[in-house]
Amino acid sequence: MPPLDDVSIAGNAIVTTIPGPADEPRVRRSRAAVTGLVLSGGGARGCYEAGIIKYIRNELPARTRNNARFEIICGTSVGAINTCFLAASSHQPEVQGRALAEVWERLRIEGVYQVGLKQLLNLPRFLFGSRGRGELDDVVGPGRLGGLLNTSPLEALVRRGTRWSLIEDNIQTGVLKGVCVNATHISSGKTHSFIQTKDGVLPAWSTDPSVVPRAVKIGPEHALASAAIPWVFPVVDIGGEVYCDGGLKLNTPISPAIRLGADRLLVIGLRAKEEPGEEGGMMPNPQDSVEQSPSAAFLLGKILNSFLSDKTEYDLQRLERFNALIEAGTTAYGEGFQDALGAALTKTRGQPYRKVDALFVRPNEDIAAVAAKHLRLGSVVARAGPIVGPLLRRLAGTGGEREGDLLSYLLFDGEYAADLVAMGMRDADAMRQQIIDFFAV
Repeated sequence: MPPLDDVSIAGNAIVTTIPGPADEPRVRRSRAAVTGLVLSGGGARGCYEAGIIKYIRNELPARTRNNARFEIICGTSVGAINTCFLAASSHQPEVQGRALAEVWERLRIEGVYQVGLKQLLNLPRFLFGSRGRGELDDVVGPGRLGGLLNTSPLEALVRRGTRWSLIEDNIQTGVLKGVCVNATHISSGKTHSFIQTKDGVLPAWSTDPSVVPRAVKIGPEHALASAAIPWVFPVVDIGGEVYCDGGLKLNTPISPAIRLGADRLLVIGLRAKEEPGEEGGMMPNPQDSVEQSPSAAFLLGKILNSFLSDKTEYDLQRLERFNALIEAGTTAYGEGFQDALGAALTKTRGQPYRKVDALFVRPNEDIAAVAAKHLRLGSVVARAGPIVGPLLRRLAGTGGEREGDLLSYLLFDGEYAADLVAMGMRDADAMRQQIIDFFAV
């Protein structure tokens, strides 16, 4: 990895001289749009995000790759883990796409979580509390409480897989303007946005009282807290406060990226678009029809889908309406319209409205169906071991894809990950011209 001395300040521009194949040093002008990357949550589905980043870093024209900078990166749940990896490698964009994909493709389930005799014996303690008062007991490790699975391997992977000090270095050198990961504060039910900026000063934040900003130096505990899937993964203690998956309330953190100063957003989702039905409704998924008593795996998968669903499309549509309002007002009243509107609204929202372009990339296929396919192949079960393998097979049940939702969150296996990385690259390629236009300066 090149030393940080390769990043220098030259006037109002940041000149990055990290060598790349046939690349000239990149000059990042202060007048260029500030680009934000927004990563969603979804457990093992997060390898799809690696496919999008790999495509952007390796398959686009050289000019576009040079413009594909992310000064602001925000993520939730598994998106928070990917966010931290990308933030720490922002000074070396040529390799970060391949590197992130390789991390996912080398995964094995036992390298993320374990189920053994200890976990089985601790199940009653998790469900009822060993002291008769319902407390969660520290049965996983320091700062990790409860949970059906032992995720100490994931904790070790997160701690050693990201060079955490480089997040601070990249912020101080100007490669990054800000990083944000989101977790759910269990005591209050609010989303806590853990934010790292150069001076530690938070921008004017949302007027939504359910989202609370916290200025921190982001570390592995923040990423692990954001990714602590309820019931399944242990919750995380940070400074005496207990947190779980940020996707419960803010699965796709668009607003934090805008508040941190992004002028344009690349948003990556982890759920395929549902087909519109008659009269504006949604077409029922035949796999979701229940002809018999549903299994616990089926119900838990649907619950997680419900928890980790978000209002991304609504947020993006609202953003488009604000953009249209600004454009129409500027056309009718001149260039001073946006400033006048901003001055009037800053009093109530802390920041003016401004035009923010956004590009939304998400799967064209149902990821749950991909997970179910890999279980049917059998190789994942064989690699998972004598306890987890049969458990995964039981989770798959006899319902096929209808019970693939839970599996799609828990299948931290390189073979499955490679499939989703390839899917992400195909979906990005289908939007190739849109992505090129998005990064045009």
